[in-house]
Amino acid sequence: MRRREAILVAAQDLLVTENPEDLAMREVARRAEISIGSLYQYFPSKPAILRALVLRNLDKVGALLRTEVHALLEDHGGRPTIAQAVDRIIDAYVSHYRSHPEAIAVWAGAQADLELRRLDVIDTRATADFMVAPMMILLSSSDRDKILSAALLITELAGHAIRLAIALEPPLTDRIVAQFKTMVIAVLEANREPN
Repeated sequence: MRRREAILVAAQDLLVTENPEDLAMREVARRAEISIGSLYQYFPSKPAILRALVLRNLDKVGALLRTEVHALLEDHGGRPTIAQAVDRIIDAYVSHYRSHPEAIAVWAGAQADLELRRLDVIDTRATADFMVAPMMILLSSSDRDKILSAALLITELAGHAIRLAIALEPPLTDRIVAQFKTMVIAVLEANREPN
């Protein structure tokens, strides 16, 4: 297990500094301080390493989301405002990607692989499915299908908007995040049931 982790850490570190297409198995083995033969015992190919990194990152982001939603509901007696919810969740995502540049590098590497892009879509769907129940509470809605479509849209766009914001220089970063929050609030307000 330690060797597998060393391989993933080495590959992740390389992805932060190099183009994902340039990720070389020999360099991963060298950085992990193992032989190339040992590397292939754990991961038969570069896509296999990327898949493991993608799955690990998706797990981290999923856990972050569940923690933040739980804390949000607890902090506001189960009834946060739309603005409170948007601020909390988007700020958590921004903080995660700022403090984990490897997550952006892993995502970029995954985009070149059709199977990994499918994993991203599956994760978007799972995240949106998770978000439906709290969004229905937030929006006082019983229309699950309507809320699911909003959740899918917001979930997919969040990753793109936050990666763009972090790639830009301040103060543009903060402006992009603020604009994205405004867009999300508008989508949520449009789906709120009238009282």
